[in-house]
Amino acid sequence: MKKLIDKLTQIKHDKLLHFFYGTIISFVGIAIFGLHGLWFTVIIGAWKELVYDKQHGTPDIWDFLWTILPAIMFIILYSIK
Repeated sequence: MKKLIDKLTQIKHDKLLHFFYGTIISFVGIAIFGLHGLWFTVIIGAWKELVYDKQHGTPDIWDFLWTILPAIMFIILYSIK
């Protein structure tokens, strides 16, 4: 358990924010469009990295992956049931 906690504390703040906002976007997308709303997360995450960060920051594939991770996790959990 200690190893898990040590690993979790090493996750950078920026990546946790991407995960948090990806979770919010996923829930909103699901509330509006059902399971197809998870594409909202992918589209918004890609737009943020490819368009916004290209002009105002540094595009990062890891930021995109941390953003869509909640959608991927939801799909996996939904498939198990």
